[in-house]
Amino acid sequence: MTDTSEEWDPEAATRPGWDPKTPKEERAPLNKAPLATLRATTISQQASALMGELAARYPRPQAAKGAAYARKKTSVDHANAVGAFIADLLDAVQRDRSEGWLMCSLKKSDYTRGREGAPGITWRMFDAVRLAFAEAGLVEHKPGYPGWYNGLKSVGPTLGKLTRYRATPALLAACASHGVTPDTVGEHFRLEAVMPSELVRLTAPPRKTPDTEQSQRLRAQVAALNSYAAHHTLAHPNREIRHLGWVRLFHRADDPDFRWNKGGRLWSYPQDGTCYQRIGGKERRKMIIDDEAVVEIDISSAYLTIFYSWCGQQLDTDTDAYGSILGDTDLDREVAKCWINMSFGGGQLRTRWTKEIKENLLDRLEHKGISPDTFDPKAYPMKRIKERVLQRHPILERWDNAIGGRVRDWSDLQFIESEVIIGTMQELMAGGTPSYPVHDSIVSAPFYAPMQLSAGMG
Repeated sequence: MTDTSEEWDPEAATRPGWDPKTPKEERAPLNKAPLATLRATTISQQASALMGELAARYPRPQAAKGAAYARKKTSVDHANAVGAFIADLLDAVQRDRSEGWLMCSLKKSDYTRGREGAPGITWRMFDAVRLAFAEAGLVEHKPGYPGWYNGLKSVGPTLGKLTRYRATPALLAACASHGVTPDTVGEHFRLEAVMPSELVRLTAPPRKTPDTEQSQRLRAQVAALNSYAAHHTLAHPNREIRHLGWVRLFHRADDPDFRWNKGGRLWSYPQDGTCYQRIGGKERRKMIIDDEAVVEIDISSAYLTIFYSWCGQQLDTDTDAYGSILGDTDLDREVAKCWINMSFGGGQLRTRWTKEIKENLLDRLEHKGISPDTFDPKAYPMKRIKERVLQRHPILERWDNAIGGRVRDWSDLQFIESEVIIGTMQELMAGGTPSYPVHDSIVSAPFYAPMQLSAGMG
């Protein structure tokens, strides 16, 4: 089940999609909405009381006649559906990636028991809960729409969107009255993560992965890595780590030059607070693999190394590529590194502090254990940053220009990086060593620490 599937809401075919009429800034969180699993179960008295209260307040209509045990079972199933929906809604808020939006399928067949990835409740139960919650003002929603574009015969969006739901302040208050909040949802519900059925996905823009010889090879590659990792355990002494497997995400499939050569990073699932890729380097180095301490193998200055290679030059690996450009402090180094990487990501050399760049830098500082309060953009004028960086790396003047006959972008850099990472993982696997990628680095067993990664691929 993916966001690019066929239509699930029978009424949506008569409605325009939310993409064309939704402001761009609102679309981003909607597109990041996690998929509801509807598999959560209560593990605390508070959650059980909350579930029972809301199930009684918003009961599912049922026939007055019938066996008593059947009516009781229906009531229990309805209460379980209420709890599962609430847990997923709170978890979406806790993840802090989609502004609380949750993606839900309204296709009845997706709820068929035994189907791979099927929710833990039936369609009839979920349908009753979502409608009751919406009518009571406990959730707001963005209707989904189908992908029905078919040339001149049917005009509309090529790809559909699943319906989105988000908890309203009223629902959050009802939960809080029982001591259940987004921050404590894991203490009150057992959240069951589901591994996506498609291991190779196309995004930015999203579309269905074609079943070709190349995509089959890529799926087999990811499946082999997942199968090997399943026989090993990744853990942390002070926090929960969950890893079901990886999905490889490719980007810009609409580009004429796309040949499965844009993007390609491995993303660990589930992508929530238990994901090892989302914790800072300091905490990540506390993890253990099969009861052994880990080491982190880094691609030094990954994007810079790749870009130098494209230009037929080699980056000086004897000196810190970011150090002493703006000064000698760790903050100076992180500002210079952020400017270079955000210039690669934005397609051109940056000239002003945007909200996106500031947020990216502050997140980097927090992950590096540097107080975000130490950063003042006025102390780092963009003009001076650009001048100082180009003094050290004048080759960056060529960014956003044709190299080797074509203009490269961030997705090309990311693909080379991903190939290096995956190739290293396969080499480690062949030697009996489990490893876990963090985009431009790999967490692996300590006895393989001497390995060096090289990003100098054409």
